[in-house]
Amino acid sequence: MFCPTDRLDRAPGVVLRPMPEWGLAYAYTRARPALTELNATTWLIAMLCDGATLAEIERDFAETVRRVAGGNVARDTLHRGLALLVEAGIVTRTPGATQETAP
Repeated sequence: MFCPTDRLDRAPGVVLRPMPEWGLAYAYTRARPALTELNATTWLIAMLCDGATLAEIERDFAETVRRVAGGNVARDTLHRGLALLVEAGIVTRTPGATQETAP
């Protein structure tokens, strides 16, 4: 579903309300009014989606998980989290250039 050159950003109007004492955050989406509870992993993923490419997010996610949790979280975890955030309207995906479309 995702390509390394895809850019991912929080959708316009999304409000993230961190609740660090509970290890979660809430995301409110105005476009499709909803309140979504994010666990620590999806909260981290949402915070990394600031217009960065998928490759940059993968690198930063792996680095943060190693530093904070002292272990590895599968790349699949990141991609599943991104898919959930895109489906919920919290994150938008802008397809990156492919070899066919690159100048």
